[in-house]
Amino acid sequence: MSRCLACVVIASAFSIYAQNPPVDSSGMQMFEAHAIAVTGQVTRLRDQQPWALSRGERVPIQQVITTGADGYARFEVAGGSSFELFSNSRVIFRQNAASAGDLLDVFAGRVRIHLHPTVGQPQQRIFTPVAIITARQAATIALAIDEDDTVRLDVIEGEVRVQHTLLPRNEPTLVTAIDAILVRRDEPISRRVDRGSLYRYRVRVWSAITLGHSGSHSAEPVEGNKFLAEARPFRSLNFCP
Repeated sequence: MSRCLACVVIASAFSIYAQNPPVDSSGMQMFEAHAIAVTGQVTRLRDQQPWALSRGERVPIQQVITTGADGYARFEVAGGSSFELFSNSRVIFRQNAASAGDLLDVFAGRVRIHLHPTVGQPQQRIFTPVAIITARQAATIALAIDEDDTVRLDVIEGEVRVQHTLLPRNEPTLVTAIDAILVRRDEPISRRVDRGSLYRYRVRVWSAITLGHSGSHSAEPVEGNKFLAEARPFRSLNFCP
C-alpha cells in the first residue's frame, strides 16, 4: 500500500470514528438492571434468541426477561428501585428508552416491584395490558396478571395511581398501602369492588406467587404470608359501602 493510500485509509477511519463514537458503557450502567439473585429458568432475549441469565449479570434496557415454571429472579436498579420476577412471568425492562422513569412493562405472571422516584425521575411507571401504575414517591407493589389480562395490584407500602389503559378517565384511582384492586379489560376501574371475587382471586394467585417459585430459592413466602389466604376479612380500598 502506498503512503498516500495509507493516509487516505487512516483519514477515513478517523472520519467514521468521529461520526460514530463508541458508546460510553459506564454511562449506560445507571440505566441497567443488576441481577442479584437468579434460580431456575430465567432468560433474556439476546439477538432475538433466549439466553440463560445468571446472577451478577447486568441487563441492558429494552430486554425481554422471562421466567420458567421454576424461575425466580431479583434485580436492582441504580437509584434504589428493584423488582422480583416469580414463575411464568414475562416483562420488558425499560422498553421506552426515551423515559428512564418507565421501569417495566409486565405482560404475564407475578411481579413484586419497589419504585423509588428520584430528582431526575420525579415519577416512575409500570405498564400492564390493562393498567398504567404511577408512583410519585417510594412505593412497593405486587402485581399478578391472569390469563384474561385481569391485573391484581397489591400496594405493600406507599401509594400509587392507577389508570385504565383501554378505558381511561380524567382522574386516576389512588391505591394506598395494604389496599388492593382488580383491573379488568372490559370494565372501568370502579369505586365498588366485589369483596368475595377479590378474596378468591387473592387465594388463587398469591398462593402461586409465594409457594410456586423454585424450590431452590430459600426465601420465605412473600412478606411473611402477607398474601396467603387468611381467615380474617380482606380490606379492598374501602370501595364497598
